[in-house]
Amino acid sequence: MLKTLSKSNARKVFSAWEQDKIPRFECEGETLELREKLIESSDRVLQYIEENEAGTNKKDYLYDLRFGIELYLLLGEKYNFNLRQASDDEVWIYLSIKVIPDLVYNRWGLSESRFYKQSRRIWLRTMWWYVHLSWADTYEQTYDVLKGFTTDEVVQLVERSGPHGYRIDVTREIMKQFSDLTDSQLNRNLFRKVMKLNTARTKIIEPFLFTGGTNKYVEELITYFDEADGSEKTKQTKDTIEYSHTKSS
Repeated sequence: MLKTLSKSNARKVFSAWEQDKIPRFECEGETLELREKLIESSDRVLQYIEENEAGTNKKDYLYDLRFGIELYLLLGEKYNFNLRQASDDEVWIYLSIKVIPDLVYNRWGLSESRFYKQSRRIWLRTMWWYVHLSWADTYEQTYDVLKGFTTDEVVQLVERSGPHGYRIDVTREIMKQFSDLTDSQLNRNLFRKVMKLNTARTKIIEPFLFTGGTNKYVEELITYFDEADGSEKTKQTKDTIEYSHTKSS
């Protein structure tokens, strides 16, 4: 079981750190072993990006993504990490403040929100959930699905949990189908609009019961918006009718 650190205690530690100075970690034993593995992961990710993505203008995002996948796999395979722990901010705060504060600092500087202050902005928490909500069976398949996205999509996905929490089957299908779109089908606001529409529709629609299942439900979400300019189509949506018909049959 991973240790925890309260927000109030994190604030005390954070306020004692010096500006422009990399914060020191404070862990030992099994937790120190976790730190060493995460440092190795970070070094491995930096080397991969340098060797394979040197020309990209999205190095920060690709670092976040690959490190997030490494974090996700390490916690799951070595520490029996589960959804209950992933939902506990104090776990992420402990990792951020006590275990790898230098990595968080190197990515974000002394940003209170990225260390502990804002739940959905805690960097480690955000990237773990981003990977979990988008998981595509393997490391490389997940990376292939997500490498075309940006930090804007991280925010839109992780911060839209819906009225009943995340629908993992739906979010994974959304990310998969978006990754298959061509450049001509994409526009800057399409993903945000789709996520907003999904949040509204899942209040009255069960995607699993939608005619054609979750796959068709997501397809309808995306094609609801005009592919040329991102404006809504004027056609009347049929999903509520289809859902009612499916439920009654």
